[in-house]
Amino acid sequence: MQGVQSMLEGPPGELFDALEVSKDMTALVLLESGGEKEYRILPWPNPSKPHLVKYFIYKDQDEVVVPGMELEPTGRGFRALQRLPLSLPSAAEIASWPLDLSLPQFQWNKDLLDKVRPVSAGERPWVIVLMGTPGIGKTYWMKHGTAEQKKAVDKEIGRILPWDNIFFKQIDDAIHHGARAELEKLWAECKEIKDPHERFRYYWSSKQQIFTRFAVDKPEVSESNPKPASYEFRLGVEIVKQLTQPGQLYNVAIETTGLTPGLVKFGLTAPHYAEYHKLVILVDFDDMEQARTITHSRLIAELNSCNMQGGEQFGNYLNVISEKAKETYKVCQELARTKNKELDDAGSGGGRWHTYRVKHSFPLDPSVQRRIDEFYGHI
Repeated sequence: MQGVQSMLEGPPGELFDALEVSKDMTALVLLESGGEKEYRILPWPNPSKPHLVKYFIYKDQDEVVVPGMELEPTGRGFRALQRLPLSLPSAAEIASWPLDLSLPQFQWNKDLLDKVRPVSAGERPWVIVLMGTPGIGKTYWMKHGTAEQKKAVDKEIGRILPWDNIFFKQIDDAIHHGARAELEKLWAECKEIKDPHERFRYYWSSKQQIFTRFAVDKPEVSESNPKPASYEFRLGVEIVKQLTQPGQLYNVAIETTGLTPGLVKFGLTAPHYAEYHKLVILVDFDDMEQARTITHSRLIAELNSCNMQGGEQFGNYLNVISEKAKETYKVCQELARTKNKELDDAGSGGGRWHTYRVKHSFPLDPSVQRRIDEFYGHI
């Protein structure tokens, strides 16, 4: 990283809370996890710039390290920002929160459960993994897809799915309700930021912190907690237990990006789903420029409405997710073939594995881009 340190405005070796590379290009924002200082390169607001690349500024060293990437600062280079990262409860504190689904704070889960019913006696339940790039309409397709779209899936896999009776488990619900206090605090702080570029940057980086803290971070291993897990994982376990009780089996759909094949395989091979039919659906969407515009606009809509509407991913990292999801789908296709052969060879009547690829496209609503333009004062 030759030349980077010389462009820093501030004393050598100072650990900045955040950095930017010219206001209309890219922001570098601090995230903390497990005591590690991690920065991410975030578009601000130009989505054509690289982002989500880890780098570190070491407090006692006069250097910046960017693993695997040559950073090319532009404009007037780096400057220190004064705004500190959003204050969040620690992973250890979150781990102490009760996860009894009968508690009032989990009424949202009960509301979802009340909309579906257990499968009938003798009926084999389904577990569906729906994956693909954020912002491309996975949730809409699952909840509001046309009868023709659903029939196409049934025809392809040779089975009729219970489309009107599926519990849809989404990480966004867990974060939206579990981190409600933190999100409301963030929305209130953002209202005090006048500059739209800084407001968007701060909101996005802080929302990433919230997702990281609630969906990734876990407390330290201890004698009382030898296998710590994140809040979202522990809550997910409780919800799955509720949905897979003997004699009370529900059809389940799980939304994910497909970024990590191991998580998909782990979910589908869990003992709870041993007797379930399995279906992996890849929602394939090739227009990444449109996806970036949608996710950018959606984040702005959240700022305007103080209501979470989706995940935290945005920018060029969507390209990475798209390609990884396709790779994960191939892994799942091979896994399905292997599992079905094992079942056939054993003469088992257990649930079968299926895969389906949706080629998804739709015209971009003009209001999506207009929201972005209005936010930054372009119109």
